[in-house]
Amino acid sequence: MKLTSSAVVVVIIGCLIAGCAYLQKPDVPPPLPPIEETKPPLTMKGTYFQSFPWAELPKPVKDGNDPDTFLYTSKEGDTLESVAEKNMGDRNLAARLAAYNGLTPSASLQANEKIVIPYPIIGVSTQLLVKEKGDKDFSKTQAVDTRLKQGDQYKIRLESNINGYCYVFREGPKGVTFLYPAQAKQPPERRTGRKPTRQKPPEPLLRDTGKVDAHQAIDIPTGKAGIPFDPKAAGDKIWVFLSINRISALEDLKEKKNITDRDLQDVIHNVKESDIFSEPPYKLLRISDPKEILGFWLNLRG
Repeated sequence: MKLTSSAVVVVIIGCLIAGCAYLQKPDVPPPLPPIEETKPPLTMKGTYFQSFPWAELPKPVKDGNDPDTFLYTSKEGDTLESVAEKNMGDRNLAARLAAYNGLTPSASLQANEKIVIPYPIIGVSTQLLVKEKGDKDFSKTQAVDTRLKQGDQYKIRLESNINGYCYVFREGPKGVTFLYPAQAKQPPERRTGRKPTRQKPPEPLLRDTGKVDAHQAIDIPTGKAGIPFDPKAAGDKIWVFLSINRISALEDLKEKKNITDRDLQDVIHNVKESDIFSEPPYKLLRISDPKEILGFWLNLRG
């Protein structure tokens, strides 16, 4: 059967109308992008979780929108123990991780199951060692809010839960001084007749680098002498900063002779003060980036 030219035109128009109707879809919002599994930005270690306040954590959110957690998608053969070991550095944390996710410790994981893992906490325990006038040695550890008297000497005992870097400053009557890491003492020049020679520098000490090891207490200042307390000087203000990485702004102050509180401001402004959990003797900060800094000050008084 032959079609007339007018019939052909009608058919073409009909096809165009049908095609347009097919292509024109109702106003439907585009589909949401798939949730991407966020990767932890630092190597998890079980020691980061030793002081973790699990009971105070909010209910886990599995949509990937909680900045304090990351999502792990289970693989075939994963167990709670293997997930805890892989992501938190300690398989013994499996029971706590299970409870946090609303699972029983003996629960079997299915492939592609979402497990919410909170970011770790870095923290410092801070106490005082006090030597009263007439005493030969420093006493046992005391609380930071211990009342000091004229003639007392004190040291600050710090203990971190991570391998990282710690910086301690004293804002006293004579300005700001670097307490830790202490400046490395250069060996004296030695004369051998014709020209002076310098002894070979000693190997760097722990106090010269600022590096701290997890759960190894440090007494500051190092050495036998402590810091004399003078109640007439309106007390002492101690600044403490801790990070997994070196803090470049504070590293630059190691060789500076006259440090002011303004030199510390850039670092202080980068501290998430409102997020710091404080319960003596602990100061804790949950981090999602290894560059984040735990910072706080102590006001020693008489």
